[in-house]
Amino acid sequence: MLRSSFKADPARLAAVGAFLAVGVAALSRGRVHPDEVFQFLEPAHGLVFGYRVVAWEWVEGLRNWGVPGVLAGLLALCRAVGLEHPWAMVATVWCVCVGVQAVGTLTLFRLVEERDGREAALLAAGVHVTWGGFLIYAARPLGDVLSVVPLLGALLWAQRARAGGGPREGLWSGVLLGLAFVIRYPSAVFGVPLAASLLGARRWRSLAGFAVGVGAVLLGLGVLDWLTWGTPWHSAWRYFHFNISSGSSASQFGRQPGWWYAPIFAGMAPLLLLWHFARGLARRDVLVGAFAFYLGVVSALGHKEARFLVPLLPLFIAIAAGPARGDLSRLAARRGVMRLLVGLYVLSSVAAASVLFPLGLRQGVIDATVFAGRDAALTGLVVAGPPEWNTGGRFYLHRDVPVFVASGRSEEETRERLADAGSSHALVDGKALGEETLRAADFCFQRRWGTVALWTRCP
Repeated sequence: MLRSSFKADPARLAAVGAFLAVGVAALSRGRVHPDEVFQFLEPAHGLVFGYRVVAWEWVEGLRNWGVPGVLAGLLALCRAVGLEHPWAMVATVWCVCVGVQAVGTLTLFRLVEERDGREAALLAAGVHVTWGGFLIYAARPLGDVLSVVPLLGALLWAQRARAGGGPREGLWSGVLLGLAFVIRYPSAVFGVPLAASLLGARRWRSLAGFAVGVGAVLLGLGVLDWLTWGTPWHSAWRYFHFNISSGSSASQFGRQPGWWYAPIFAGMAPLLLLWHFARGLARRDVLVGAFAFYLGVVSALGHKEARFLVPLLPLFIAIAAGPARGDLSRLAARRGVMRLLVGLYVLSSVAAASVLFPLGLRQGVIDATVFAGRDAALTGLVVAGPPEWNTGGRFYLHRDVPVFVASGRSEEETRERLADAGSSHALVDGKALGEETLRAADFCFQRRWGTVALWTRCP
């Protein structure tokens, strides 16, 4: 959408995207989804520091240790150089995540360049790195976001295979799709349109290479699960049983209608490109097939979340880039129109970046958790208001002290814990716990972050 992107260098665009993503994460802090803390950061923290909150998925064995293992190596490096403050550790994680996303930007550029030319590729990369609907996620350690990068690579190599490649192109496509699957199991959905595309193009050698690539990564996953869970592919089987065959996901988290994603995606996607996207659907290639098939599958499933749509954002842009490039080229000389379009784009990007923030960040809770963890007097923390999955876990507290989460507990039990001399701090969100109760338990107000207050035992 930005005219200047036509003259930009893709590496510079990737750097701009990385800078913006880290900036958005640093300014907003918090987290956009509990999984970024409890599915990746908490297990990694436990591997390095020996204590963590164990989420129910890890009790049931629905996750593999691939990404947490990599993040644990990163946290171990932080520990070795003395960077143990939670904000220093998470900033390091953010920087690594945006480094991965920079590779994704370059991959998206190459994918569109080979499909629609350099100007369309620069437009796609420019929109991708400045679009608020993606920037709020880009620095976050979420599987939905991290899996986008190998997915784009899988699509790029599949596109090359269809254009006349051989087993090498198919192999790389399969390996990268397998990696996307290890990072995030729902990425398996993309395997159907990729394989069907190669089959329809009669690229038999590429299809064989694709199967070998996927098989090699799956073999590695089987070994990883065998070493960590005791059974090959334990986490994958447990994940698909819970989410697909047993229907437990919809029964536990609720079932939404098929149209539920329509308004959500409208708030996340760059709708100024909607007309161009609709025109791009006529192409009906592997990119269009991947977008349509994935959207159809996630819409058919009962349990739905906005983050499940994140992999579709770069695909939407890639499909729209070719038609949009032609229209913008014709408008380039009309500076007034271009300024208006750029202004509308900036406003819509900021709006898209704000859609999930009010409910997603838990910024005050995490800020207060970090502050409490830095207090040498902390011997025990009572958390009143948010349930455990809306807290910062042990990663942000970074202290191995007793933590009592009052959500779901009786009032009597909470009062008993406050009266315990080992409970030195109380983090209260909103009106979950009255001042009279806290003062009666000998707590004094210390500091406030929005609706969140931190109380400490009176001297």
